[in-house]
Amino acid sequence: MHVFISYARRDQASISQLRADFERLGHHVWFDRESHGGQDWWDDVLGHVRGCVVFVFAISPDSIRSKACLAELRYAEALRRPILPVVVRHVPKADIPDGLTAGLVDYADRSAESAIALLKAFNALPMAKPLPQRLPAEPEIPTSYLNAYLDRIDADEIADEDQAELLGALKVRLSDEQERADVWELLVRLRGRPGLTSQVAEDIEQILAPGWQPDPHERFEARYWDGQVWTTLVVQNGQEFNDRSKPPQVNTGPRQRGEKTDELVMPGAPSQPAPAAVAVKAKRRVLPWIVAGAVVAAAGGVTGGLLMFGSSSADPEAATRIARNFVDAVNTRDDKAMQRYVCARDLKENSHLYGAFFDTANVTLESVDVDRDDPRFTILAARTTGNSSVTLSIPLADENGEWRVCDISKALSGR
Repeated sequence: MHVFISYARRDQASISQLRADFERLGHHVWFDRESHGGQDWWDDVLGHVRGCVVFVFAISPDSIRSKACLAELRYAEALRRPILPVVVRHVPKADIPDGLTAGLVDYADRSAESAIALLKAFNALPMAKPLPQRLPAEPEIPTSYLNAYLDRIDADEIADEDQAELLGALKVRLSDEQERADVWELLVRLRGRPGLTSQVAEDIEQILAPGWQPDPHERFEARYWDGQVWTTLVVQNGQEFNDRSKPPQVNTGPRQRGEKTDELVMPGAPSQPAPAAVAVKAKRRVLPWIVAGAVVAAAGGVTGGLLMFGSSSADPEAATRIARNFVDAVNTRDDKAMQRYVCARDLKENSHLYGAFFDTANVTLESVDVDRDDPRFTILAARTTGNSSVTLSIPLADENGEWRVCDISKALSGR
């Protein structure tokens, strides 16, 4: 059963959990991972709206103002899709769009009760009707200045002077709190395109260097950016902790990594976090993707320059993709998907270790390093109950020319 979730970008953390709950019920879930894009992106979104049997509208202060979310909603209504409104952040009832006030599920503070309410509301929905023989007119792509920037970033070529002008414009937009999260993604996308001048590439790396930044989800004061992705390490009320757990009640001071404590000290992170209003950048790291000023973006884009290969003949870019897919499968508790990324030997010998550990943890991918004799990727694993967490270095293996997760026992034993 195909479930479509319409949501505002700032609610992505809540959507990940919502998606996991639906998938535990055996439903296939699709939600847009891009916050903006060109016509191809919009066509893909509308295609998934047509193909869904349940349309979930994630209600929040941002989604009810989002042109894209409202366009998706009206299109789903015209297609006669069953609609399930789910509150992920509270808004005044008077502000909720027409047609969404009945059958609301309050999911803002997820609990066993809200999960049961979600299941009951889902089961009470009518069956999806066949699509009309004459499909309604497709809504136009929502207009946004961001689309113009995206078109420039994705152009076949960008002149050197245009690169500097484009970066300058994005840096100005980055100071706007309402636009910051989306502009940050544009900068990541710009970093991943080929043909950047060395100066522009260096400037982008300085902006996107590891460090504390305002939380893009706006749930906490600050969130730690590791240079490639947002981690689960956050700051609230001057205290540092993992957002998979409840905030610590007492600040007991910095601890060593791996020690079970109310606080979590991330490798390379400052021991005393700064307020979100004054983001402090950590010392810049040289990542495996950075070679002679060239960068392979975490999302898979490749800039000009050389790639460093480890002992495996498999593609380093593919290693990042496998690691990310594996982590996503773990976080959604999708055992079948997870097994697709595990080597045959581990599926036979160590399958019990994957289930026993990952059923009780949420995982963040921190880095992928194939430029070593034993290629590995590093994850931050936080227990779903309590405040303990651990950093694991998990081996990758080249199996028939493709990367696979392998030898999980080495990671769990610290070898």
